Amino acid sequence: MFDIAATIALHFSLVLAVAVIVRWQGGRTIDFRPIVIGLVCSAVYWLMLIVSGDLQDHVPLLAGLKWNWVGKIAAIATSLLLLATLPMLSGTTVGLTWRQRPRSLGPALVVTALLCLFSWAVEAWAADGTDTSPERLLYQATMPGLDEELFMRGILLSLFVQGFGRSRERLGASFGLAEAAVTFLFAAGHGLRIADGAIMFDPLVFVVTGLLGAGFAWLRQRTGSLVVPIFAHNLINFGNSFF
Repeated sequence: MFDIAATIALHFSLVLAVAVIVRWQGGRTIDFRPIVIGLVCSAVYWLMLIVSGDLQDHVPLLAGLKWNWVGKIAAIATSLLLLATLPMLSGTTVGLTWRQRPRSLGPALVVTALLCLFSWAVEAWAADGTDTSPERLLYQATMPGLDEELFMRGILLSLFVQGFGRSRERLGASFGLAEAAVTFLFAAGHGLRIADGAIMFDPLVFVVTGLLGAGFAWLRQRTGSLVVPIFAHNLINFGNSFF
């Protein structure tokens, strides 16, 4: 548990350091309140994901399963609770809508295809074996996108946009400090951690997940909805099972 807490502290300190530097340089106005709230929400989210996962063997029908179903379900419930209780959030601001921005679906599907090809090519190059067990396929086709997109590109991105401010559009979608911060936390959550008191960094995992995370953030901002990011995330993870 100490390593987990230290890892979270490391990730958060880097995000706050960037916010302080930008504020100090006077390049833009930074509102630290929603940023700090977002980081606190992240700590709660990770705590629920990890602690609840340890309870899976005590849940009827799920005991003995390999994948962290209980942790993911608890994390999704936590995100929905945060959405319901934080007045600065709403379904619209986090992207819980079927409505897509005009003329956004075509470009979004093209980017989704490119992200899939990139991820699957990396998996094929890594050649670390396939796993097409029914449980994995069902899990990867549902849980990652529903959980991680709802929190990372939904709740956290909404709070960070309020803190860092909106940026100018790049290829039809806002992408700036808020999106970069969420992308960093997503990449760091996979490739940067504290283990036995030492910093462990996997550059390949960090870069690959960072690029995918940036793509998901672009999809979220381009379409104005979480629908395509969730679909893209789950499709990528499902396809990775075959490489």
